Amino acid sequence: MKTTKKTPYYYQAVNFEKLVNAYEPPLEFMDGAWKWSRAQIEDNQLKRLKETLKKGAEIPFYQRLWAKHDFTPEDIQSLEDMHKIPLYTIDDIRESIQLEPPFGDYQKYHFDDGTHEPLRFYTSGGTTGAPRPTIYSAWDREVGAILSARTFYLHGIRPGDAVMNSWAYSTHNAAWIMDHGLWQWLGCTPITTGTGNVTPTEKQVEFLQTFGVSSILATSDYLVHIGNTAKKMGIDPKEDLHIKTLSGFGAKEPVQDVFGCPVYDSYAFHEVQYVAAECEAEEGLHIFEDAFIIEVVDFETGEPLPPGYRGNIVVTALYKTGTQQIRYNIQDISASYEMKLCSCGSWHKKIDYFKGRSDNMIKLRGINVWPEALGDIVSKSEKTNGEYFCLLERLESNGQAARDEMTILVEPKFVSSDRSALQTELEGQLKQKIGVKINVNIVEPDSLRELTGHGVRAKLKRFEDRR
Repeated sequence: MKTTKKTPYYYQAVNFEKLVNAYEPPLEFMDGAWKWSRAQIEDNQLKRLKETLKKGAEIPFYQRLWAKHDFTPEDIQSLEDMHKIPLYTIDDIRESIQLEPPFGDYQKYHFDDGTHEPLRFYTSGGTTGAPRPTIYSAWDREVGAILSARTFYLHGIRPGDAVMNSWAYSTHNAAWIMDHGLWQWLGCTPITTGTGNVTPTEKQVEFLQTFGVSSILATSDYLVHIGNTAKKMGIDPKEDLHIKTLSGFGAKEPVQDVFGCPVYDSYAFHEVQYVAAECEAEEGLHIFEDAFIIEVVDFETGEPLPPGYRGNIVVTALYKTGTQQIRYNIQDISASYEMKLCSCGSWHKKIDYFKGRSDNMIKLRGINVWPEALGDIVSKSEKTNGEYFCLLERLESNGQAARDEMTILVEPKFVSSDRSALQTELEGQLKQKIGVKINVNIVEPDSLRELTGHGVRAKLKRFEDRR
């Protein structure tokens, strides 16, 4: 029986010596690229940017995009030329999928390529539209796992730690790359519980207590839920558990209040995996600049913004061999920091913590309104439990023409709260800080779970457009 050309096994598909020399695992990274000078960082970025542009030029999506804007890779002679590369957004990816379904012409690989390259297929979560597929090469998966392992090391997780992974193991990339990084590049023991929809939160608390788990990976919302569930079970998260550090996404203070241990943030997304991570200084998120060039651009014009100005994050990945991301305007909101040596000893640039999505922005009576900003305001009230959900509706009022109205549903911290007084108080705070009236509806405690997915979804839903 004749066989076709042998498909390489995974270990044959990646030159691991070349891999770890180019993208150092955590222990080597901390004594290597983490301590590079700005000149070393930028020289390496320019070299890898030119290589990335050559790869992009082979992909029909970039051929179309760049021809439309009269751009060629030869236009880039220095990092100062980055602005010449055309931006693109999720809308361009959706158009690509429509032109060439189901993968789009932005993919280098399709499933047929699995005969010569081990591939992994994941999709985005679809919280802002239809899920977008990404096919990863073996090299891209390994670099992504190394970047995740670096993140966890910066967050205080060490070889030998048992770490509970409470992200959703699904078609989304997140939980899988975290597991890969923990086990294969940091020497940890992952406990793969998934979210409460897979392993009930009460059972997860039992794992934490029974096995002396060192850390948990989850969104900040779910970490708080785990801690509060422990309290309901008569377990003190601070005294009865052995959590030494936590790696989450989102507001840290509520998590610290529950667990009483260090909590660190990071930034990542579906197509490129971990981009930036907080260090022990807790003063912003360091970009892994051997793997990325990150810009912050104006919401309207797309022009690069100076440090301190809030805008959209634009990502150029420098490590990928398959699908490329070259000046991808992900429409996540942040700001860059002034360039200076961090107290941790690193020159890697920093960006601000995630501030929401600009494609969730609502223009209400001429004012830009972000649901996450509303949630941040109401969550700071000691009279709420931090849970909220925003609705945008088109309503008639007193016989007047219908107009857009934003309502935020808020759960009180105490059942005995004076809801009318709390509603008036929060509406006043929102009007003062946002500049436009936002309706507040005080709802029953724990009643928003069906809308947000609290305790079930890893990434909570906070906004719905019902117009």
